[in-house]
Amino acid sequence: MAGPWPQVSRPCWLLAGVLLWGASSPDPALGSPLRDSSPLLALDGQVRLRHLYTANEHMQLHLEILPDGRVRGVPQQSPYSLMEIKAVKPGVVQIQAAKSLQFLCMDVRGRLYGAGSYSTDACNFREKVLSDGYNLYISERHNRPLSLTPSGALLGTGHPGPPLIQWLPLVSHIPAEPVLLEYPFAQPSVDVDSADPLGILGRTPEVLSPSYII
Repeated sequence: MAGPWPQVSRPCWLLAGVLLWGASSPDPALGSPLRDSSPLLALDGQVRLRHLYTANEHMQLHLEILPDGRVRGVPQQSPYSLMEIKAVKPGVVQIQAAKSLQFLCMDVRGRLYGAGSYSTDACNFREKVLSDGYNLYISERHNRPLSLTPSGALLGTGHPGPPLIQWLPLVSHIPAEPVLLEYPFAQPSVDVDSADPLGILGRTPEVLSPSYII
């Protein structure tokens, strides 16, 4: 003869019933986890730090965005040519200069400029990877490619060269700029052999710890 059933509390029986009912329910939403519909799940959520490089048989240029909004090409990587490339939706990115904080934008004529605020109409670019590894960045709004037109001075002539529209996002090879910490108080001298290394004992009450200085 089998022994007595184990004593199970009423809440446990109720929980088991709910789980069994959900598993047999014809509605899949009741028996399976809900899918998050956020479009951000289609993105990797990461920001790429890259220098946008373009070249032809005569020159090599990196895209720069200066604090005043000017966009130009320079031969070498610089702090102003380091870009944050971030996906805003599948296949579309925004490009922002890491130092000047200017967003790369394009007007209806295809002219490039930097803006302090982000605009989907002016600052969204479709990113297309070509078979040779170069990228195209095409304005989502104006359907024009991101391009640099070399000046005649760079080419050693009086006439600008053909626009450069193919880009390589290159890893930075310039050293990171140091972060300088400024303190609003003088650093005290420390006597490590003393019982009072910071010289706090014997000071007048009006002397405050640096932790209280704003």
